[in-house]
Amino acid sequence: MTTDIRNTAAGPARSVEELVGRTPLLEVPLPGLPGSARLLAKLEMANPLASVKDRAALFMMRAAEEAGLLPASGGTVVECSSGSTGISLAALCARRGHRCVIVMPDNASEERRLILRRLGADVHLVPHQDGLPAAWAYAEELQRGMPGSWMPRQDRNPANVRAHYETTGPEIWEATGGRIDVLVCGVGTGGTLTGTARYLKERTALHVVAVEPARSAVLSGGEAGPHGIPGIGAGYVSPITDLTLVDEVVAVPDAAASATAEEVTRATGLPVGISSGAAAWASRAVAVQPGWARATVVTVFPDSGERYLSTAR
Repeated sequence: MTTDIRNTAAGPARSVEELVGRTPLLEVPLPGLPGSARLLAKLEMANPLASVKDRAALFMMRAAEEAGLLPASGGTVVECSSGSTGISLAALCARRGHRCVIVMPDNASEERRLILRRLGADVHLVPHQDGLPAAWAYAEELQRGMPGSWMPRQDRNPANVRAHYETTGPEIWEATGGRIDVLVCGVGTGGTLTGTARYLKERTALHVVAVEPARSAVLSGGEAGPHGIPGIGAGYVSPITDLTLVDEVVAVPDAAASATAEEVTRATGLPVGISSGAAAWASRAVAVQPGWARATVVTVFPDSGERYLSTAR
C-alpha cells in the first residue's frame, strides 16, 4: 500500500505539504539520443520547494512526529545539507513553527543561502574542503548543545528511502504504464535511487544506473574529492544506499554535467540544475549502448537550475 502525499481532492490545497509529489514525467528530446530510444525525466522542480528533497523532508518529519521525536510545533530541527534538503526542511519548519538550523558547505550557491534565510533558517557555513563527514560532525556538535532538538540525518534515515518507495517509484510506474527498461538516478544520500529502484525492480526487469561525479567516484572504486555537481557525490556510501539494486555506475565529469544541463534547457525550455545535467549525460551514455538502442530510459531531474545561476560559468 503506497501513500499519496499530494492532495488530489477537488479544491485548493490546505498546506504546502499537499503540494509535494505527483510531479510530471517529460519526454526529453536530448540531442545525440538514438532515434528509437526514449528519455523520460521526472521533473522534481515541480515540487513546491523546487526539488526532489521535498519528498524525503516531509516523510522524515512526519516519521519523527509519529515517533515523538519532534513536537507538532515549537521544536528545533538541525541538519547538514548542501542545500535542497535544508530548504525543504526549512519550509516545513516555517509551516510548523519550528526553529531550523542548517549546516552547509561554504561553496554552496548564494541562492541556496538566501532561500534558507528567507525561510527563517539559521545557516552555519563550514569549509567545503573538509568534506561532508566534518560537516556532519559539526552539525552533531551543534545539536548536542540544543536540548530537545532533532536531527533527521538524511543519509541514515529510512524514511528518506520510504518516501521514494511510496511515491516516486509508484508515480513513475503509473506514468509509464509499467513500460520502463532503464532507471538512471544520481546518488547523494542514495534515498531516491534506493526507494525508487526497489519499488520498480519488484515489478519489472529493470536496469538501474547510478550516477556520480567523476571527481568523487566512490561507487566506481575511486577516491572521494571535491567536485562541481551539487546534490550528488557525497564522498562516501551512505548506510541507506542499497548497492545490490545497482547494475551499472556512470561517473560524470563536472563540465559535462554543466554543458548537458544547458543542452536540456535548450531542448525543453526548462532551467534544470547541474545534477539534472549529470543524469541526462549518463542517460545518453547508456542509451547509445547497443543493448539499449530501443529502450525507455527514465531519469530523475532533481531540481531547478535557478539555484545555481551565480555559480554558472
